[in-house]
Amino acid sequence: MKIAIGVPNELDGKLYNGFITAFRDINMALADHQRIVFAPSGGDVDLEGGIRDPADPMNQYYNTESMAKDFAKKVGNANPDAILAFTMMGRFISRKHITYTSNVPYKKAAKLIEGEYPETAHFEKLARYYRFVAGKERENYEKAERIIVLSNKIRELIIEEHGISPDKITYIPRPIPRFNWVGSPKRDRGIRFIIMPAELRVMKGIRYAIETMKILKKTMPEAVLVICGRLNNYERDYIKSLLADAKGKANIILAGFLGKEPYHAYLKMADCAFMPFCFDECPIALSECIGHGLPVVTNEYAGYEKKIIDTFGYCARHKDTEDYAEGLTRMLSDSGFAGKKAEGAKSVAQKFNFDRYRREVKHVFEEFGEA
Repeated sequence: MKIAIGVPNELDGKLYNGFITAFRDINMALADHQRIVFAPSGGDVDLEGGIRDPADPMNQYYNTESMAKDFAKKVGNANPDAILAFTMMGRFISRKHITYTSNVPYKKAAKLIEGEYPETAHFEKLARYYRFVAGKERENYEKAERIIVLSNKIRELIIEEHGISPDKITYIPRPIPRFNWVGSPKRDRGIRFIIMPAELRVMKGIRYAIETMKILKKTMPEAVLVICGRLNNYERDYIKSLLADAKGKANIILAGFLGKEPYHAYLKMADCAFMPFCFDECPIALSECIGHGLPVVTNEYAGYEKKIIDTFGYCARHKDTEDYAEGLTRMLSDSGFAGKKAEGAKSVAQKFNFDRYRREVKHVFEEFGEA
């Protein structure tokens, strides 16, 4: 089978992010087939709508739309047996195709970001961008013959927000990499390390992480939150103000961006992970924590059903800092509870392995080819 794949991002092998990982995983899963990848070669695509400010979020949409139109033209000449379009890359394809996404629908995201940012001109542009794309994405889902999603929560939201038939959507969990399993957290030191393995971004829940650590310091002053990741440029001033306000009220260390080896060393050192998403895209950072056997305090936007989250961690109520603090307290003070969750992480990692992911991806494409 010859498969044409359209991606909206540059495939820079030096990058290590959710999109690159998702592309790598599905490309490996389809290794038995001929793949033709259509990706931007770099630089700006001609923009529509007169947008010229590089900081304007609308640039991202118009770039993607231009690339999607280009993909639709090129894929016709390639005459593939199947077409795989990442995210919004399938909007202009007239043939049957499969859409692959790890994004929360923008229609839901537009609601979730309300009240999360300061009322400034820049963040109002961001809100407008979410609302604009929300009006376009339904067409993308409706035109797809099949939709592959990495998150059960995303599957639910596509159905809820856009009325897409559940029969069109296949949930295939992201494969979890297996590392040297950490096992039950060690309790032979005074300091309790909590790791937040994500970019310092508002929608990663940084504000809720800071507020939770303020609560935790009152009852567990030995608890320290280590945040690993880059500070997103356009959110820098706002997040710096949140951190400045927390000075003396919460124990927080900014570790910055780390290479794989030191980052994995932090995962092995930590007692638990904390990921209080406002919304997310079933992040690679979460699967790495599970793959290390590290229990996680998170919420329903972690990408797994609650019963699975309860296996490897504590599923707190969304944006509820008191509940987050309760989950962290149990992880750090009850070795039996934390040990059970660490064992659960191991079982989840064994269940959602790459072989299972490959079988499920191949099954979708085989069914598509037979249709």
